Amino acid sequence: MRGPTQDYLIRANCTCQNFNGTTGYFARARFQRPENALSEILAEIFDGQVWGVKNEGTEVEFYVLCGCLEEDVVVTYTVQQSDTLVGIATPLRSDVGRIQRLNAKLVGDPNIIVVGWVLYVPMQKPGSPNKKKKRIPEIVVGISASIALLLVGLILVLFVKRRNRLCRQQPPPIKDPENVTKWPSARTISSLRNQSLGREIMEDGSGFESERPFLFTLEEIEEATEIFAETKKIGEGGYGDVYYGVLEKQEVAIKRMKSNKSKEFFAELKVLCKVHHLNVVELIGYACGDDHLYLVYEYIHNGSLSDHLHDPQLKGHEALPWDVRIQIAVDAARGIEYIHDHTKTRYVHRDIKTTNILLDEALRAKVSDFGLAKLLERTGAENFMTTRLVGTPGYLPPESVCELQSTPKSDVYAFGVVLAELITGKRALVREIGEPNKMKSLISIMLEIFRGEEPYVSLQRVTDKNLNDNYPIEEVNKMAEIAFSCLNEDPTNRPEMREVVIKLSHIVMCTLEWGASLGGNNQVFSGLIAGR
Repeated sequence: MRGPTQDYLIRANCTCQNFNGTTGYFARARFQRPENALSEILAEIFDGQVWGVKNEGTEVEFYVLCGCLEEDVVVTYTVQQSDTLVGIATPLRSDVGRIQRLNAKLVGDPNIIVVGWVLYVPMQKPGSPNKKKKRIPEIVVGISASIALLLVGLILVLFVKRRNRLCRQQPPPIKDPENVTKWPSARTISSLRNQSLGREIMEDGSGFESERPFLFTLEEIEEATEIFAETKKIGEGGYGDVYYGVLEKQEVAIKRMKSNKSKEFFAELKVLCKVHHLNVVELIGYACGDDHLYLVYEYIHNGSLSDHLHDPQLKGHEALPWDVRIQIAVDAARGIEYIHDHTKTRYVHRDIKTTNILLDEALRAKVSDFGLAKLLERTGAENFMTTRLVGTPGYLPPESVCELQSTPKSDVYAFGVVLAELITGKRALVREIGEPNKMKSLISIMLEIFRGEEPYVSLQRVTDKNLNDNYPIEEVNKMAEIAFSCLNEDPTNRPEMREVVIKLSHIVMCTLEWGASLGGNNQVFSGLIAGR
């Protein structure tokens, strides 16, 4: 616990319990309600390790992270600027080896720790004999804890250095830093090639898995992009610019992000380390340095779906035929379905849109840009509240705009907009005819069509003219019906992505029959026969 002039060690009971759907070791505490902002005071005193807060009249009840070992006290400590493991362990009679073993999922190299990591440090109990196998102890500041579940009483020692950061609700025992202020040198990074940053971050499955991405040096990244030449830039967005490069004879796309975007960097890194699917862009590696963070992906040759739908001729593309569009829809749906239903931990993407759906050389789709992705526990209540509105205007469902709520059904809603774009060729937000300063959403256009008296007649009027009437009308109508169901204002009435995949797959088969009736020369028919 942090006081006005110094830090203190405070005892507290530590028990294994389930708190807000997360099982772990927590210490329950009470705090007299201050006149000042409660969250700021708790963040200052407990260094961002407060797990939950309940208001009870003039007092508040909250939980802090702790750890348990039978033979030792466990100190919970948040890494500060300029800390080292040697410096952390000394005053608490611990050693680097024991800290590494207790934090095996986080601390890979003892020379690399990141500001904001929460470490568990085993400390010899006062009055207990020295152990011959122990090394010389080192420094730790933090909140320490131990207690017995049945027979062993352990002490939670809360010892916190200076930080004034709000706690973030993440699964214990470790949090990712929101602001990384100190990165390893390029020389250190080079010696750690093929290791993932911090090894596996968490025991609960939200850390990196065994198939780890490469750790590149800044020099390699700069050489691959010709020091980020403008001629190498292939895209830009709110979280960084994307450059084309060649690393070890492989074409890659490199996203360059400012270090203050570390939250999005870690989100994307953690998701893509565990997601391997034909319809999800593959992460190859990462790098850091020069106040920037870098993600290295496989290079997708044909750019984004948006480039091929909206004024394609101006961007050097031919208009996509119907059979290719429906196959793209299925591919993208399968990628989203995978992160919803088939990964060990469930994710919501939160930024599904045509610019985040990329097309390879065969015009097959891959979902990209997981910087806003969020982990969802597989429980009965799979939703979460956000503190700010995230996503892209024109794709946001009502619950995200009005209630800051995100669920997998939020992705379904955004995918409904993507389907509408595939049908109409229009952008998610279009300018009103005769009113260039006024924007109208494609969502409202689709809702007007299906709430009208002759929806299918109206639908034909807005179907993309680039298709030149070369499409099976019945299948276009079916895809529009799927889009309409995805755009339901009530998320409980929207379909699951697995249902969308099944329905779209049926349209693909019907499109195959339609293509075969034309002589079997369309691209989807040829691609499937070739084994795609």
